Amino acid sequence: MLRLGITGAEGLTGYGSFGKSGGMLDEDATRRKFIDWLRSPAFDGQFNAINPRSNWPFWVGGILVVTMIGVLPGIGFLIYGWRRESARKAARKDVHLAFSHQQPLLCCLIIGNRNLFRTKGAMAPALLIGTFENLDMAGIEEMETAAQLIASLYGEDPASVPAELREVCTMVNDDAYKPDRRRPVPAHLFPNRKFLLFDAVLLGDHFESGSIDNPYIPCIAQPGAKGSIAQLPPTVVVLRELPKPVYEPNIIEHKTPETPPPLVAPISENLDEIEKHITKHLGVPERVFHELISTTVHIDVHIVPATAERPWVSLVTSGMSDIPMTTPEEVEVWRFAELMIRLPADWKLGEEAFKQEENYWPIRWLKILARLPHEYESWLSYGHSIPNGDPPEPFAPGMPFAGMILTWPSIGGEELATLYLADGTPVHFWSLIPLHPSEISFKLKHGSDPLLEKLAAAGYSDLYDPRRPAVV
Repeated sequence: MLRLGITGAEGLTGYGSFGKSGGMLDEDATRRKFIDWLRSPAFDGQFNAINPRSNWPFWVGGILVVTMIGVLPGIGFLIYGWRRESARKAARKDVHLAFSHQQPLLCCLIIGNRNLFRTKGAMAPALLIGTFENLDMAGIEEMETAAQLIASLYGEDPASVPAELREVCTMVNDDAYKPDRRRPVPAHLFPNRKFLLFDAVLLGDHFESGSIDNPYIPCIAQPGAKGSIAQLPPTVVVLRELPKPVYEPNIIEHKTPETPPPLVAPISENLDEIEKHITKHLGVPERVFHELISTTVHIDVHIVPATAERPWVSLVTSGMSDIPMTTPEEVEVWRFAELMIRLPADWKLGEEAFKQEENYWPIRWLKILARLPHEYESWLSYGHSIPNGDPPEPFAPGMPFAGMILTWPSIGGEELATLYLADGTPVHFWSLIPLHPSEISFKLKHGSDPLLEKLAAAGYSDLYDPRRPAVV
């Protein structure tokens, strides 16, 4: 089975395709549609796939009777086949009774073979995480975080992971499918939720085209410590309409404070883990641009030079995640972050080069944005944009770019995008894309996803191109 990688813009702001479809699972309406579906001819195809008809007793019995090889054994086979088929039809007739008391719930995929799930008629085992508790937006986000954490432990030796993760590491690596098995996620990892790991069989017919890349799987399950779980077809899933999330990315106006805040920067406890994360996914930093005097948080910028395998310069912060940002309560899983920007391979580096603003502005803006949420009791995350003043002015003389937008890194997948600290806390790495003034205005009016889609359609990523024209 393959680990699920959750990447892309919808991972945060849209809950995969569910966000675009309307919101959280409506349990009562889904249950009603599910029961109606069980009673309809539309269910026959799935029932026959899971409980196929056994034709061999009829063939064997018929051959024995017709050829007179053994009439009595042949009749016995025919009776045996008829009784098996009668029992199967009885099970089909009454199957809705077995599900009428079960609870619809939204789960997250942890491990499974996504290629099989894309194949119509295919069935494959999978490991899901879910809960019988009512989930609000914060709960859904926390479930996704739990899925990502547990998926990252798949294939790891339990002895090699921190002590607090060993139990769940052992659980996820016990991946032999066992029907009706469900196991509680250790309570110390997510004390506010009662998450369960479900062994399930997923059907390719129950995924709309391409939707397996959405990590959310609607299911129906028997409440309790054990019992069956079944994937719901998309035709019976009902989603509640949600108000616009409070964290819908807004433009954040930056104003330099008149006096620096008095808070002394704490000593970083995450520096070693962040440095290892940068080295693993982006390369060995050539130097670290240290702050001599820090307030609120101590921000360093790690400079990773270009190589043949990675023909760009990476600048990455450390220190922003030393203290949590002030997030809305329902999105607390996004409290810790670091920032990065990718520059052309020939970017001028070094003390002399940094005396020129046209070379230094990326470092300046990484430090400004890394400190901004802590100084203003705010937060930064996917889709947030920040102009350079009001009205926006160029970062340096002669530049067309006058603002930034945060997005997922275009490289490295989920492994780069999220670092899980030793205690399981996720630190999200956001990549900066410089924007033209017209793009800032477009984003403010239409939102971040339409702007990022236009950038992608034009062939641009988070690799800074100083000659990039405006896409709006």
